[in-house]
Amino acid sequence: MRTQDPGFGPPSKARIAIFVGLCWLYACIHLDRQILGILAQSVKSDLGLSDQQLGALTASAFSIVYALLGLYFGRIADTADRLRLVCAGAWVWSLTCLAAAFAPGYDWLIASRGGVALGEAIATAAAISLMAQLAGERYRARATGMFVTGAFVGAGAAAILGGAILGHFRNPGDWTGWRIALLAAGTPGIFGAVYLGTFRLPPSLRSRPPGSRIGVGLPVAAFGASACTILMQMNLPPTQSVPLSTALALVIAAGWARDLRRSDAQAYRATLGQRAFRWLLVSCAAVLFVDFAASFWMIPYAQRQFGVSPASAGTQLGGLMIVGGIAGTLLGGWMADRWRRSHPSGRVWTALAALVLETLAVLAALAQPNYGAFTAAFTAFCLASGAWTALSAAVAVDIVPPEYRGTGTAAYFLVTTLLGPGLGPFVVGLGSDVLGSLAQALAWGCAASLIAVAGLFGVARWLPTATRQ
Repeated sequence: MRTQDPGFGPPSKARIAIFVGLCWLYACIHLDRQILGILAQSVKSDLGLSDQQLGALTASAFSIVYALLGLYFGRIADTADRLRLVCAGAWVWSLTCLAAAFAPGYDWLIASRGGVALGEAIATAAAISLMAQLAGERYRARATGMFVTGAFVGAGAAAILGGAILGHFRNPGDWTGWRIALLAAGTPGIFGAVYLGTFRLPPSLRSRPPGSRIGVGLPVAAFGASACTILMQMNLPPTQSVPLSTALALVIAAGWARDLRRSDAQAYRATLGQRAFRWLLVSCAAVLFVDFAASFWMIPYAQRQFGVSPASAGTQLGGLMIVGGIAGTLLGGWMADRWRRSHPSGRVWTALAALVLETLAVLAALAQPNYGAFTAAFTAFCLASGAWTALSAAVAVDIVPPEYRGTGTAAYFLVTTLLGPGLGPFVVGLGSDVLGSLAQALAWGCAASLIAVAGLFGVARWLPTATRQ
């Protein structure tokens, strides 16, 4: 039997205040994560990087470490105070983002991205699990939609902030250009950590132990593989380091799954043991491959193709990320909740519609001959991406029982991050270097959406069984 969410009654002021703080920090996560998109051309010029190196900074250097450490901290989130984990993670990622501003070269940037990944791994599973508890079951898609709007606020703010700073300092390679932008990006998370640190969770919102202890094998493997990933990124070209570090992460992931099945069979059955959850991982990994590749490369593409200045690209496209992303998440969450009332897979079908629209919008943007038409297609992309992000998270927490959502979130981010954002920006950057065309590389990357469509049909087939357990 599935464990039901506890009834929380009317929302208290403290609960609302904590939810607002979580939304703020989720925006800060994506501010730090996405800031390199608008700074890419400046960093490339200043440090002499290739497109595949830029993609690797966003891809394996960050995503593999984030996914691996998320395994351990996801398990910790099921047994520890989730609010304190969120605050600790915010301090780590903010300080390492600040440190990136002083990077003398590529190696320092790689190390700093690993630090940002560590902070986000500490905080993300705990934040999403706590958010699901605060929301309750009935309005989860809408609450999730409000929560994940922080991703688009953060990504849009990164573009606006970075573009404004680069526009003020005309020389893109000047120390006070992209470096000052990184200093600015790392500061808001510290304020959020201080704010949430003033609260304490009531007993009803504290996570319940799943009845098993975490051995030393998981943290040793996760931290060891993360250190190896960073060292490989520093000492090998991306064409070697990314495949090797991805393969290493997949080996660790397989070992973790076997260990979970053996040591905590109930947690395994509640997460990876469910067919609906496994199909969701497949579809999310594929669509996030497209989503993160497009989110990272569309702004540099606009700068190269249409000669748009960093300030204009940041203000206009960053603003569209915020407005379109928020509208998409809220509209998608509302539609999915209504559809689910009449069909158990209603949220899945809404996610499928968002996926199709997102893919078509990327292809349409790449086919436009002028910047005005490009921005129209980019708006559609932001709307669809927002809807998809909210819905995938809502479906994931629908499937996994409340007491195992930390573990489920860790598994979700492990697979989807490794194969989605962990590879998408890098593969497109490599394709850009090989083909000599960023547009062609992005267009070919959209083929991964076909895998996502197949995965969502699998989720729809098995979800009714999962939700009745």
